[in-house]
Amino acid sequence: MKKVLFAIVCLFALSTQTFADRPVEKSQLPVKAQEFLKKHFSNVEVSYAKQDNDWFERDYTVVLTNGDKLEFSSKGEWKDVDCEHNQVPEAIVPATIRKYLSENQKGHRVVEIKKERRHYDVKLSNKLEMEFSLDGKLLRYD
Repeated sequence: MKKVLFAIVCLFALSTQTFADRPVEKSQLPVKAQEFLKKHFSNVEVSYAKQDNDWFERDYTVVLTNGDKLEFSSKGEWKDVDCEHNQVPEAIVPATIRKYLSENQKGHRVVEIKKERRHYDVKLSNKLEMEFSLDGKLLRYD
């Protein structure tokens, strides 16, 4: 019984160590993530980056010195761009969503965009949250 209990404790300790978040250097991010940062956030330094290890996926979180927070998949594709105090770079927002916002939400800037499996979540500076299909059609307001 003691051996079984010891084995369970060892497995638990190993699993928590294996799935713990760990800091990484900017150069250790996937190439696509590095290119994304260089293209859209070249004038802002990386404050810190970490690798998030979960049971079935690994992703990366990057926080910039201006407070912007970005999340990337294990392949380096962006998942979330949160510029709470700034504007999300326009080139990140799909053209169809930009067009809708320019026609219907003039004067409000995009402060966060999340790319989900089947839709985009967009948050504006006026705290309005919207959900768009992958092809840019408004699905609903949150």
